[in-house]
Amino acid sequence: MDLDLSHTFGFLDGQARFKALFLLLLRSETYMTSDRLAEELGVTSRTIKNDILTLKKELAKVDLFVTAKQSQGYKLEITDEAYENQIKEFFQIYQPRTIDTEYDNRVQYILRRLLSSNLPVKTEFLQYELNVSYSLSKELQKVKEILLDYDLTLVVKPHYGMLIEGAAFKKIMLTIRVYKYFDKNPTHDFGIAEYNRLFTCEQTEMDGIRKVFYETIMQSRIVFSDINAERIIIYLRYFRNQNSVIKRMDLELTGIEFDYQRTEEYDLVNKVIKNLNNQFEGYMFSEDIIQFLTYIAVISTDLYRFRDCTIENYDSLIALAEETRNFLLRELSRYLQIDTFDSEVCLKDLLKIMIPISLKIKLYVSDSIDLGYGNIRNNEQEPLLQHIMKKICHQFQLQYGYKFSENEKHMIFSTFLLMLNRIKLDHRKLRLAIIAIDGRLSTQQLKFNLQHHFSEYIERIETKVLYELDSVPYNTYNYYLCSNYGKNMNIHHSPIYFAEEGMTELEYVDSLKHIFFDAFDYNKKLPKIVFEEIDPKYKFNHFPIEAYFQKECDYECIEIPGHIHINVYLHLSSKKENFQLFSFPQNGSTQIGGDEYYLLINLNINGDKQKLRMLLDILNHVAMDKDKLVLLCKEKQTDYNQFFI
Repeated sequence: MDLDLSHTFGFLDGQARFKALFLLLLRSETYMTSDRLAEELGVTSRTIKNDILTLKKELAKVDLFVTAKQSQGYKLEITDEAYENQIKEFFQIYQPRTIDTEYDNRVQYILRRLLSSNLPVKTEFLQYELNVSYSLSKELQKVKEILLDYDLTLVVKPHYGMLIEGAAFKKIMLTIRVYKYFDKNPTHDFGIAEYNRLFTCEQTEMDGIRKVFYETIMQSRIVFSDINAERIIIYLRYFRNQNSVIKRMDLELTGIEFDYQRTEEYDLVNKVIKNLNNQFEGYMFSEDIIQFLTYIAVISTDLYRFRDCTIENYDSLIALAEETRNFLLRELSRYLQIDTFDSEVCLKDLLKIMIPISLKIKLYVSDSIDLGYGNIRNNEQEPLLQHIMKKICHQFQLQYGYKFSENEKHMIFSTFLLMLNRIKLDHRKLRLAIIAIDGRLSTQQLKFNLQHHFSEYIERIETKVLYELDSVPYNTYNYYLCSNYGKNMNIHHSPIYFAEEGMTELEYVDSLKHIFFDAFDYNKKLPKIVFEEIDPKYKFNHFPIEAYFQKECDYECIEIPGHIHINVYLHLSSKKENFQLFSFPQNGSTQIGGDEYYLLINLNINGDKQKLRMLLDILNHVAMDKDKLVLLCKEKQTDYNQFFI
């Protein structure tokens, strides 16, 4: 399969930018705007649009298609699920290259060089090996930051060079981390002989190790993700190779309160090692190594069964996991002004996430699998939650000294998002009248689709001709609908919907959605929208939005970037509620001062999840379709439903 895909995607070889663009689209589960893609690749939006046109032609030849949606961007469409899984495995799980920059590659080279050297390394040697003449101060600063995650230190010895100091097991964890590419090919050449030797393994033995590992794990209740399973196999290769050169390894394991021998992961590690010893040489591991590998297995385990999250299985990790989970939920409750502890699903899912993290906290390491998750995840359509996540993660690091990996952030974010998405908005039922201009029979499809797809929003729906409607009170119906022909007539009932002929059922459903937003009563629940014009003198100067703040209120500032730049200022425990939209005045068809908008929102959430859900819906739609906000300001629309229509 790999050879076939290598040939299929051969047109990407040597085309770094096109390959990076393809990988971004492949990894994204949602649409990505040209601005977002341009930011990731360090080019202009115009370049992205031109590249997309070229890429689309090539991808079409291999049955892949790039679709585009206005205001949402581009998305890679793969109709065959099996084909999609093969491609994702080829490019992601065993991906030999990522979209790292040259700067990233230099940082990783320096780390590998330092971690595999027994002697200090001089900066000038690194410059020579990397073929650069400039200072590596920026790269070395990043190296220090990564070392800090592992409680390691870069020590510079004058006239001798640099070396890494810290516990041996932490150096090993970082050594595996910067292996980075979990490729099936065991003969990776990183350009550093000493580092390569740490993982050298013949292909036949590599296949045997993998087979033994998978057969053993299949007989266990423990489950790993494919990526974590591959990482454990790399650990096994590493220790096998170390056994051949070092008689006794001192891992300098930290003494922590955790009985690792009571875990099922400990039993699994012992069985794997025993089975490997039956077939290969070099797997007579010391108890220290078995203990360490058990730690790695616990850190890597996929806890999808909540019944496994017990003190009997994970000892002291449970207490710390509950403590750290509660910290996250308390902070989220404080920011959103709601009770987030009343979701049983969220409580369980967060505990599953925090058990492996709790072991890393006890070990004082912020270990992660570096597969470029920062380039994969895109949460821009949830600006408020994304903003809060950043603040909570920072506070967590200050409290527990632990830095979440990008994948851990994504899992926590997804858990929070699932909880918030479970907030269902109450709604009233509407009374609808279908105006039968050209006969009742012509309205049957429209009436069927309304009743079939939107019955929960409808109190009653009736088909009436105009002269019948003239005889009923004005407020008998909330809305009037009619056929497309009604657009040509002066109907005093002001229909809000015109059904076009020849629409499919899905097109009917999509076109009808907007008429039911009024059932949720956004306009009653939220304060009236007020529009304010910004003085053009602030075109090149700071606009003093602070002058409009309520006294003694702290505001969250959220920036929604893009060619239309939106600044949101939020206070969710205000005594006086208001919703203000600031924009520069219109001069003909253009806006004086550029595409800069300010939202000042003062709400009193006070545990009202309905009101919070409405706010989230509005901000998410603003981020997803900024042009709606532009139109709202231009037409001075005070109806919240306009955010969704």
